[in-house]
Amino acid sequence: MANYVLRITNGQKNTAGDKAKKDITSILNKQGFKSVEIRLRESKLIKLFTTNFMINKQLNNFKKNDIFVIQYPMYSRFATKIILNKCEKKGIRTICVIHDLEALRLYKNDENKIAEEKAILSRFNCLIVHNEKMREWLVEQDVKVPMVSLQIFDYLNDKELVKVENKLNLIFAGNLEKSAFLEKWNLEKKITVFGVHPSDLYPHNVIYKGVKTPDELPKYLSGSFGLIWDGNSIETNTGIYGDYTKYNNPHKVSLYLSSGLPVIVWKKAAISEFIVKNKLGISIDSLGDLEDSLSKINAEKYTNMVSNVEKMARKLRKGTFTTKAVEKAINLIKSIEK
Repeated sequence: MANYVLRITNGQKNTAGDKAKKDITSILNKQGFKSVEIRLRESKLIKLFTTNFMINKQLNNFKKNDIFVIQYPMYSRFATKIILNKCEKKGIRTICVIHDLEALRLYKNDENKIAEEKAILSRFNCLIVHNEKMREWLVEQDVKVPMVSLQIFDYLNDKELVKVENKLNLIFAGNLEKSAFLEKWNLEKKITVFGVHPSDLYPHNVIYKGVKTPDELPKYLSGSFGLIWDGNSIETNTGIYGDYTKYNNPHKVSLYLSSGLPVIVWKKAAISEFIVKNKLGISIDSLGDLEDSLSKINAEKYTNMVSNVEKMARKLRKGTFTTKAVEKAINLIKSIEK
């Protein structure tokens, strides 16, 4: 039995999503998984004529019961279905690492799209989901495939841990178009911001520092806490992406933690339980509560928090969570087939 991991090229470039997929491929390569590269063409017409041929060629040497880790979504449902058809025909065992569920995000009000996504996920032998909240939602949707919880995304990061102090600015990194709450930032605590599509309406205590790639960003994150927040309200997470945090593991949590930075998360976010349980930061209902919450963190509590974050950073940099989740998934598939 051989182990493979799918690597898609010509998908997203230089984004957090691309970074997450590349990291998982690298982690599994170190565990002995062989990379299978499939290049998706941008032209729909070329894609239509070349995808089937390319997939057949790449999967030709696979044997029955080989393990194939596929990272989802692939940004081509057409290609995903062809791969699953080929795997089912050859008896290849498939593990789906979910990065995003569009049924919970962009397609949450489109019953046809939701049904199509559920049908695709139901064809895998095992799903690696973000957390228990995502697993529970999929079970409620009648997805009966065995599932393993990742808990948190790993983040390969070879930069020095950043300087952290409670008195320093907060840090926020991301797509600023989805973060209009920054325009209403009326807290005394300053926040340093990185990302594309900044607003011209930021108040004086929001300091914009430009755009950095996911690989170079970690060395610029010196601060007190990394903030994870979405939408246009300081009262709660709002909009499609704010609501999505009730189910997903934001990759920026892993960015902050792997850099040595404690985090601030919304209390209703799925990742909140992991953060609080491991004492890696604080959870709040509203940004209006933030200054009061920060005032209760004395020097000893902050030092202990930073120590916990540094231990977690070492795990994330080694690929601990990916390795364990894939190992569990393989064992689960084997146990079911006995």
